Amino acid sequence: MFAAAPAIAQPAGQPKPSYFEGRWAFLDEDCAASTSWTMIAGGNFVSQDLVGTWAWQDGKLVLSLNDLAVDEETGEAGGRFRMDGPVAIIDRSRFDFTIAPDVYQMRRCEG
Repeated sequence: MFAAAPAIAQPAGQPKPSYFEGRWAFLDEDCAASTSWTMIAGGNFVSQDLVGTWAWQDGKLVLSLNDLAVDEETGEAGGRFRMDGPVAIIDRSRFDFTIAPDVYQMRRCEG
């Protein structure tokens, strides 16, 4: 009889796009906060003042967004912008999204 070899952690690989579907909050915020992100199956993205699309492409999360907020100082609309960067999957309910030099730490909102 042979003893079982100890388990060795293996890289998780690339997540499926469905991993990102659902509601996400910044790690230090409550899920009820209006700044939480909702990534809907099929690629739609919704947040407090942001709407647009999301995609998982070549190991990067790509957000193409339209900022609906009006700048309080200038009165100008926010406009369109794109955020894309690598993702580190922490676990089933946590990921870090890097847009250098910033790292957005996100956690899944359950329920």
